[in-house]
Amino acid sequence: MSTVALVVALCGVGAGTAAATPAATVQPGAASSTAEPGPDHWPVDAVRALSSDGNLPEFAVDDDPTTRWSSLTASPEEPQWLVLDLGAVHPVGYLGIAWHKGDERQSLFDVELSTDGTTWHPAAVDQAGSGTSSNLEPVVLDGDATTGTDARYVRYLGRGNNLSGWNSVTEIRAYPPFAGGAVVDDLTDLLPVPDPDAVAWTEPGLVTATGERYVPAEPDAVTGRTIDVRDHGADPAAGTGDDAAAIRAAVAAAEPGDEVYLPKGTYDLLTTEPSDPTTNVALRSGVDLRGAGSRTQLVSALTPDTQSGKVLRGYGIQDVQITDLTVTSTFDGPLPTDHQDDTAAGGPAYGIVVANLGSRPSTTVLVEDVVVERFQKMGVRIEKSRDVTVRDSTFRDATSVGGGGNGYGVSIQGTAGKDRFAYDDDSRHNVVVDNEFDGTHLRHSVLLQYWTHNNLVADNRIRGGVLDAIDLHGEDEYLNEIRGNVVTDGQAAAIALGNTGGTSTQHDAAGPGNWIHHNVLKNNREGVLLIMGTPDTVVESNLVTGGRGDHVRSGIEVRNAPGTVVRLNTILANRADDFWGVHLAVDPGDDGHASGVPTDALVTKNLVTANTGGVRVDAGQDVRLQHNVVRGNGTNTQIDAAADVTVK
Repeated sequence: MSTVALVVALCGVGAGTAAATPAATVQPGAASSTAEPGPDHWPVDAVRALSSDGNLPEFAVDDDPTTRWSSLTASPEEPQWLVLDLGAVHPVGYLGIAWHKGDERQSLFDVELSTDGTTWHPAAVDQAGSGTSSNLEPVVLDGDATTGTDARYVRYLGRGNNLSGWNSVTEIRAYPPFAGGAVVDDLTDLLPVPDPDAVAWTEPGLVTATGERYVPAEPDAVTGRTIDVRDHGADPAAGTGDDAAAIRAAVAAAEPGDEVYLPKGTYDLLTTEPSDPTTNVALRSGVDLRGAGSRTQLVSALTPDTQSGKVLRGYGIQDVQITDLTVTSTFDGPLPTDHQDDTAAGGPAYGIVVANLGSRPSTTVLVEDVVVERFQKMGVRIEKSRDVTVRDSTFRDATSVGGGGNGYGVSIQGTAGKDRFAYDDDSRHNVVVDNEFDGTHLRHSVLLQYWTHNNLVADNRIRGGVLDAIDLHGEDEYLNEIRGNVVTDGQAAAIALGNTGGTSTQHDAAGPGNWIHHNVLKNNREGVLLIMGTPDTVVESNLVTGGRGDHVRSGIEVRNAPGTVVRLNTILANRADDFWGVHLAVDPGDDGHASGVPTDALVTKNLVTANTGGVRVDAGQDVRLQHNVVRGNGTNTQIDAAADVTVK
């Protein structure tokens, strides 16, 4: 048993009265020096829930406070429930419950008990968490933790929280009655701790923390059986009933080293995982999923009515290949181009999700020769994971391109507000390479956000885009390498760092040290755009050309982006009206936040020629223009007299 916190509550949370008694708060890490240790909690034989958003019911009883069960309550009168089966009838005196964001909001709930799973007894009514702790809090049943009520089943009825309809339980435990009152376990010892020897990264791209070249691991070749989904009942003819169950059965029958094979055809995915109503097929570590090419089509019937719907997903998986198939949906409506339209038009939220399971990342995953289309939010979402490669694949036709995370081809993300470089679930060393993006119906083709670092986005071909094609989303992503991409005809920036539309703790600056080089950027609104305080970016050896459309504005535009280096770029033959090859300008920020002017900017050894305008500096402090070749433009140089600029 872990360290026991001093939580003695004879009439604490869950006293069974109409109005909850204030919670007795678990103080993380505080051990009792006077109270006797509490009892071990009853083991859970099984757990189930009415629904989930992909954070599964078993995550509430897995002894891991970094995982959770989550489900959205539409109204307090229709609660979401979570049921623990203790395997036999036991006396239950009280519960210990910990909530996701339990130190930020009060979860609202009831508790019922049953001996047979049919007749339920209200044991705690109109309860609320303290809102001050993420650790276990005591919930006394039937008013007395010292006597207990016989029960085999414990039902948690979640009515959302004081801020929203979300129910998010990280851990729930049922305890026998205890003469010392409601004493619950301290979860602090179960929380992940940083590697004390971890060293922060300082160099960009695929390198180790000490700067050596890093080669991301890829899955091993198949060493076992090839399992044909037809042998488990799948029918590759369209419209012949559900094939998802057969594919799930084939995955379940596989062992590590096997592959599940889907011959050419159309597979109708009409059902979801029994324990996860958000997912058609869950991936397993060591088991590959291979089709016969793009004409192997997985057609999901999920819609935006399914919160966070996913066609394929892997949580905490390792050594998995997803290859040679198309992930699509039954949505056949019109496709959007209006980035201000937030309508959830159709299809699943995600095509493929590769994410962490609590503090355990997914690693060594390959998505190759896959087409992903007709999804709402993200074609491939990589979250809190590493060594995930997306290669030689095609992304197109999102069903929404409005705000709120819609319309991304590939997204790589870490943890909001936290640099996790010393933890296992650090987001790094992911690769997006040699892919095709048709941006006609994509808000962003590739997006990096939330403290992800040392990823590589290289040699992709991106045509068009509703907004910035490659977007470092202004949420502290740092030391990433963006190299060798060809981006054409985007309605916004080809490559953008920093983002408006949020707050100082959400969208603003990308992190330091990102490296943007050797890209070919044609006829985009901006070739490279740096804003909102994004620091210490190196923009070098890019070609910006062919800007002729009415939307085209600048080659490399630097606003509030201290320490930017712009060197060895070629900006030529951009003849759009009012175009400038290199433009340093005032950043208005976002409602006053992150406004400013370029500071400590070095613009050196660039060739800027045959454009409407060459180099323009509207504002700046310590701006150095050195050894640039600026000639043959309509106007070669325009520098505001008030700007602090040195020219060599």
